[in-house]
Amino acid sequence: MTFRRKSLAALLAFALGAFGAHRIYLGQRLWWLPLGVTTLAAPLLIGVKNWYQTPAFFVIVIPFVAGCIEAIVLALTPDAKFDARFNPGSERSNRSGWDAVLVAIATLVVGSIVLLATIALFFQTLFER
Repeated sequence: MTFRRKSLAALLAFALGAFGAHRIYLGQRLWWLPLGVTTLAAPLLIGVKNWYQTPAFFVIVIPFVAGCIEAIVLALTPDAKFDARFNPGSERSNRSGWDAVLVAIATLVVGSIVLLATIALFFQTLFER
């Protein structure tokens, strides 16, 4: 059984959460669900003039924001609880420090900016029509 690091799982959720990379790393079922949503909606953006105002864009943002939320939850989970869930029976244990905190801070900053910009674009699109 492989040892899973909490900070790496949180970083994967932050960077590649829309594709489910952290779910693969953690051995979770339904890892393909965010990838499926992203893969089905992404081709609808090709060649569109205002791609950021299409329903496909708003659908793609959902897995990204969900990945950011999961990254924050993973980074702030106590080490013992994380190990009990993802490293059962392992001799090693997570001893996260600043790495998990920095991932949580970066995720909170970037995720908040993306979410607020998406909400603003959504209402702009809604009221322009």
